Amino acid sequence: MKGSRLKPAFFIKKNNRFVKIFKNINILFIYLSKHQIIVIQYKFNEKTGIIETTVKGTVTINDFIEYISALSKDKLLSKKVKILTDASNGKFFKNVNPEDLYRIVEINNKSLAKSDFICDAFIISSSMETALAQLYKEYSKADNYYFNFFSTKEAALKWLNSFD
Repeated sequence: MKGSRLKPAFFIKKNNRFVKIFKNINILFIYLSKHQIIVIQYKFNEKTGIIETTVKGTVTINDFIEYISALSKDKLLSKKVKILTDASNGKFFKNVNPEDLYRIVEINNKSLAKSDFICDAFIISSSMETALAQLYKEYSKADNYYFNFFSTKEAALKWLNSFD
């Protein structure tokens, strides 16, 4: 991914759909009255070779599936992908059942066909997200997909960098 021109990508949920916005800014502030806005941002860090994703707000299963689909369609991604997702300021998946997690695994497996491998590190901060991440890790057994979750950015980066 060195030398790629992957721009920061911002996703907002508007009218129950994700809208992808490319901007050369680090932070996107959106205020809409009486609407909950979900912001998922990713950008490629050329120094580390890692896609850095930030999640803010409450994210549903469908929101996350749309994000995975959009990321997998990004033509600037390489065959070897490292993703660091900071979801410590986000809330994931209220009222989740095992079928919902299987849907995410299914969508993710389709995106894996385009990559030699994907290393996916999540930073999470609550016991609910930890339990969901553990279940997701158990369900995700593809040969070219490595998933783990952490409470600190340092631990997540150490794990991601072990795949060099």
